[in-house]
Amino acid sequence: MNADYYALLGLKKNATEDEIKKAYRKLARKFHPDLNPGNKSSEQKFKEINQAYEVLSDPTKRREYDLELEAGSRQGQRPSPGPGGPGRGFEGFGGDESFFWDLFGGPRGGTNRSVTTVRLTLSLAEAARGTTKSMTLQGDTGKAETVSIKIPPGAEEGMGFEVSAPSLGKNRILHVVVENVLPDPRFERRGVDVYSDLRVTVPDLYFGTTANIATLDGETKVRIPPGSQGGQTLRLKEKGIHSSFEGIRGHHYIRLIPVIPEKKSEKLDALMRQMEAFYGKGAQK
Repeated sequence: MNADYYALLGLKKNATEDEIKKAYRKLARKFHPDLNPGNKSSEQKFKEINQAYEVLSDPTKRREYDLELEAGSRQGQRPSPGPGGPGRGFEGFGGDESFFWDLFGGPRGGTNRSVTTVRLTLSLAEAARGTTKSMTLQGDTGKAETVSIKIPPGAEEGMGFEVSAPSLGKNRILHVVVENVLPDPRFERRGVDVYSDLRVTVPDLYFGTTANIATLDGETKVRIPPGSQGGQTLRLKEKGIHSSFEGIRGHHYIRLIPVIPEKKSEKLDALMRQMEAFYGKGAQK
């Protein structure tokens, strides 16, 4: 099988070590077999990106691969799989056992592991900021033990990771699955970004104002500039969801929703007629 490891990870040839690790993190989490049970296509893709990372994360192997890539390019061919071969599967993450811990929260491997699956439901705030959940589980001795499970920021539904639980017994592993992230009526989540609506009056849009708005970090003030338009979006920088997996924090976008008085009156009708005269021809009738 011929392989372009840079293309597999969506990278350019001059990618830095940090860029390689970030690309692998993202793809490994997407195609990991624990998150795609029974999906042979994802399993194969996971093997391929694991193999690519094994080569590109090692400076010596990468140098040899680049030379082979350059030679193959001159001959119109792609290099064959590098050190480790195509069949390494899930046996190691680039030969770096600690990388699995860093990516999924716990060590993997070993033939004498006792694995317990734990399914969690999180609020949107807990998923966004990360949290610690305490659970009471039965240990190997039959005694109930309280185990603390640290959930990393940026958790999503279906995400799975493993943590060791030595208090339950030797080689005890918890396979943690985030089964549900409860919706929050105040927010709409789009990846690492958060959207919410802010109801404002027409005078507020015209003159500008300062309003209080709920965010994932609590209530904060937002300034509405004079001359703002209905439907306009304001941005609160880095007030969205923090993703420890991607190393970024998203933004909070605020949609301005104009409201008019619910109770009609002759005086209000007259004011609206006067205001109508100030709209340009581009305003929709």
